[in-house]
Amino acid sequence: MEIKKILIEILIVAVYWGIEWLIGHLFHLKNYHFKWVWTLLLMAIAETNLGFYWFAYPVIVWMIIGIGLVFIQLGARKEFIYQRYWPAFWRISFLLALLVSVCSVFAMNLAIP
Repeated sequence: MEIKKILIEILIVAVYWGIEWLIGHLFHLKNYHFKWVWTLLLMAIAETNLGFYWFAYPVIVWMIIGIGLVFIQLGARKEFIYQRYWPAFWRISFLLALLVSVCSVFAMNLAIP
């Protein structure tokens, strides 16, 4: 059962990668990736693997990262501008989502206390 689920998840990621590649070539967007879509897709895959209980921990880390980026930007530039915040937020969120989704494949059968 787990192998089928992993293969379906790989297929979902491959289909989205193909769609993104097609959109990039149709609209001449070279090396452009929709990091927010990748993040949400990988987080959704991780949620299906982990369940609501264990998925709360990556969400907590995700929120701490978002709040931390606000404080970092306020400390470094003494201002908060969304145009500088969102690219950094989605880049870090993508890395977190990738890590969580890969780890969730190995942690599919965690016990719920």
